[in-house]
Amino acid sequence: MDIINITCAEIQTPVGFVYVVLPVIMNHTNNPDCEQSWHLEDGSLIVDPSDPQRLIDPVISVSSDRLVTSLCVNLNYQIICDSADGSFSHEIKFRVRNETAVTPNSDHFWWILAVFIIALLIIILICLMKRKRIFRDPESGVRMRFNTS
Repeated sequence: MDIINITCAEIQTPVGFVYVVLPVIMNHTNNPDCEQSWHLEDGSLIVDPSDPQRLIDPVISVSSDRLVTSLCVNLNYQIICDSADGSFSHEIKFRVRNETAVTPNSDHFWWILAVFIIALLIIILICLMKRKRIFRDPESGVRMRFNTS
């Protein structure tokens, strides 16, 4: 089994999100003894091997070497071949990351951090101002001196 980690931006095209089968498997894809299937991460079938013309949402198109979807999702590809020469099977897991979803959350983090720092500075300033008042004579406004001898 192969796991392919990609970002949505890497597979996005004007027609949709394109998932490409590894070149190593290409010599098996046109073999009539082989059956290909595409599944969502939860195991839901999105291209029926018995009826490849029946496409299930979010699939836009499918060919022997690629699948195009309208959404960027995690997918599993499987090929199973049973012939007189022997059997072959292979699975590919496409794991995608949506990079644009990270940006708003990180922006929120920086705003929260900035507000926290400003609040902390205000608290420190208030504490310093109160501390100075403690050492002043409230009636005369003059600092009190303490005799240490």
